[in-house]
Amino acid sequence: MANSSEKDKRCYWTQDLSVGVSEIDDDHKMMFQLFNEVYLLSKKEPDRAHLCRLATELVDYTESHFKREEAIMAASAYPHCEKHIAIHQQLIKHIKQQVSLLETGQQSSIDFVVFLKGWLIEHIEGTDQHILPYMAGYEENIAEAIQEVGPLTIESRKSTIYLVDDDENYLELMQAMTDAAGFNSIAFASGEQFLLAPVTDNDIVVLDLNMPEKDGIEVMRELTDKNLSPTYILISGFDERVLHSAKQLAESKQLQVAKILGKPIDTEEFIDELTEVHKRCEQAYTLKQIPGSQIINKPEDVISIDELKQAIEKYELIIYLQPQVCFDDGKLSGAEVLVRWQHPVRGLVFPDQFIPLAEDYQMMGKLTENVILESIKAYKQCKSEGIDVQLSINLSGQNINDLALPEKLGLLLKSHNIEPEAFMLELTESEILTDTSAALDIFNRLRMKGFSLSIDDFGTGDSSLKKLYQSPFSELKIDQHFVSRMEKDNEAVAIARICILLANEFKMHTVAEGVETQAIWDKLKVLGCDIAQGYFIARPMPVEEFIEFCQDYNERL
Repeated sequence: MANSSEKDKRCYWTQDLSVGVSEIDDDHKMMFQLFNEVYLLSKKEPDRAHLCRLATELVDYTESHFKREEAIMAASAYPHCEKHIAIHQQLIKHIKQQVSLLETGQQSSIDFVVFLKGWLIEHIEGTDQHILPYMAGYEENIAEAIQEVGPLTIESRKSTIYLVDDDENYLELMQAMTDAAGFNSIAFASGEQFLLAPVTDNDIVVLDLNMPEKDGIEVMRELTDKNLSPTYILISGFDERVLHSAKQLAESKQLQVAKILGKPIDTEEFIDELTEVHKRCEQAYTLKQIPGSQIINKPEDVISIDELKQAIEKYELIIYLQPQVCFDDGKLSGAEVLVRWQHPVRGLVFPDQFIPLAEDYQMMGKLTENVILESIKAYKQCKSEGIDVQLSINLSGQNINDLALPEKLGLLLKSHNIEPEAFMLELTESEILTDTSAALDIFNRLRMKGFSLSIDDFGTGDSSLKKLYQSPFSELKIDQHFVSRMEKDNEAVAIARICILLANEFKMHTVAEGVETQAIWDKLKVLGCDIAQGYFIARPMPVEEFIEFCQDYNERL
């Protein structure tokens, strides 16, 4: 069994995958080398943006390989070209959907590589192995076809770089730096002139915020009104707080701000950032050209309330667990329970696709009941394997409308011989009831029955301090919006520090969500945070996989 498992995890080409056609085998070897590189980086470097770009390159190489393989088939006597090409098109479409999940954080980069490698092996063994018998006698034709279609590579895509600044001296300086980076640029001395340019979503706009007549914020607003969303590098010699706030404003409108730079601009930093952003934009453009890459929700894709009701009744909802570890000793402390829907036709459906529906139709009570039952089963499975962790379960505002909730939960756990301390109940700050008396009634009785309470996404809702003061929370979760920015954003670090200080004053533990890099881990540890959760530790995973993870993790301690 161990040998089989190792084979399934391999990310390298082996001789048993040879199809007997050297040109195809050479492509496969290069692609498996890329798989292995991305796989190793995924384990060592949880920088999602970087890994998404590498995943994009994998898709580009895959499409390039398919073009070469199709040229080989067309130049030979292979009789199944049309069917084979149709399979390629479907595979590319499916891969693009997986990339979309990766980009939105619904799938880890490791899972993406394993998926891509898995179907390639299946495609090689199930389809490509039939090509060889039809190659004999067509060697010259094949060589010519391969020469014509070109090597396994990614076609270069060019983005336009726009420089917008009312200071002509700075415009000249930025143009010189852009030239030094190897790119051409178009300069505008005013926002009004720039807005007449043929800007596209693939372009890069280096934009000064503080300009007369039309400032940078107005420029971004007008481009947004035109449904244009280029990538911005914002610059300003004004107050640093304004520059930072402008970035937050842009991101709240779903605009891509790659960097904010204060004047005077550091030449090396500007060139490095521009080079990185340019590469990212070109790759994004390439990805858009893949057939079927634009996922459009068709009427049949929309989930109905009847489907959701049926899913709850048939117990199709399952849970994934994301590990949490202590900063001080690195030991596992618990896991957050995350709901998924194992749909019989759609496959795995993520919560953002059905939780809003459940909330709109007042179904969160039933849904949460299913999640709690699944969590009880998971807890028992863990205990039977010698794994003792606390599970954190999310409750919604609808759940805490029920004054009988503490008694119901208490009796349910008692019937399974589980102590309430085994579960942490998480309440998102923005969903905590405005009916303070009812909320405090439920919170206090939950605590008195032995349940731990966590205030989730702290700092993103209204009246945060008042809720913290009034309610008997035992844990504070620092929202990942702040945590994920700590590596490069000093103000995000300051917010995390304040959250930790507040929690200490209220004698609460702190959990940081969205810990994705060693640098963020190190900063939070210095600040005195108690528990970490995020891709730096592990992605959410099914219960059985979580148990394996815990066993392996504990052995390494």
